[in-house]
Amino acid sequence: FEDGASQINKSDMFFGDDGDITDDDLKEMDDVTYKNVQFVKMTEGDVVLLDNYKCMHGRNVFDGTRKHGVAWFEGWEGEEEMKVAPGSVP
Repeated sequence: FEDGASQINKSDMFFGDDGDITDDDLKEMDDVTYKNVQFVKMTEGDVVLLDNYKCMHGRNVFDGTRKHGVAWFEGWEGEEEMKVAPGSVP
C-alpha cells in the first residue's frame, strides 16, 4: 500500500513464537483470506456486529462518513444452545 490508513497502520508481524513471516507465508495468508471473504452490502442505518476473537474484519472503500461504536459483553442467553458440536451438521 502506498497511501491511506493501511500505510499509516502498517506494523511488523511475526508468528506467535516471534518467528519471521516470509513473503510466501503472507501470500498464503492472503490467498486463504480472500477465498473466505464475505462482503456485506450496507445501506444507511445498517449495523454489523462482529466478534473480534472469532473473525477478521475490515471495510472496503466507501463514500460518506462512518460512525464506529464498540460494545463489550459476556454473551447472551441461549448462546450455549446455539453452538454446534464439532463435526455435526445443524
